[in-house]
Amino acid sequence: MFKILNATGGYGKTTIIRDISLEVKQGEIVALLGRNGVGKSTVMRYATGTIPAMAGHVEMDGVKAEKSPTSRAKLGIGYVPQGRYVFPRMSVRENIAVAAAANGHNPHQIVEKLLEDFPILVPKINDLAGGLSGGQQQILALARALATKPKILLLDEPTEGVQPSIIDEMSGILKRINKEENISILVAEQDLDFCLSIAKRAYVMDKGEINRAISRDDLRENKALQQELLGV
Repeated sequence: MFKILNATGGYGKTTIIRDISLEVKQGEIVALLGRNGVGKSTVMRYATGTIPAMAGHVEMDGVKAEKSPTSRAKLGIGYVPQGRYVFPRMSVRENIAVAAAANGHNPHQIVEKLLEDFPILVPKINDLAGGLSGGQQQILALARALATKPKILLLDEPTEGVQPSIIDEMSGILKRINKEENISILVAEQDLDFCLSIAKRAYVMDKGEINRAISRDDLRENKALQQELLGV
């Protein structure tokens, strides 16, 4: 369904990721693991077209994706970047509505549906997004990405700076939308426990490359591998 093939990219003349290939099948949740600085965020930006490709390409349902972020969003690639990046001077409602409208969906219908899916946002619906807590902003960023009706959701460090209760809620939300709406998910994370709670398999990165693919069960059982590859 979703593939990154032989991806090489970075910033300016600096290469960060080299020959990255990975796949997320329909309805699958896959983790992209590794310590801080190994290139996980660069893979996500490559996938969404927010950095130029030095080599390789992205495919969606067998179709080679065009380079622009807008075209990739229309193909069904949703993205929640590290740091969330909600629109701070817009209300919660406006943040969701503008994402829906930009992708040709009915803003009112999408907002109402997502408020049912994310009841934590209901009392904050008219508040400015910049005034929300970090965890609330992360939930809003997730809702905003879903407002585009993606086929696959790319999450970059979603637990960063988020309190444990919100992380637990986020885990439940992701498993539910994956099951009920068959949305595939690729999550880049350092939080191994969070990833093990939602993903059935993972790719492990080190120094800008993927050095292995591993099942959840194998990773959970191999403590030495966790220490070696993830520094946990």
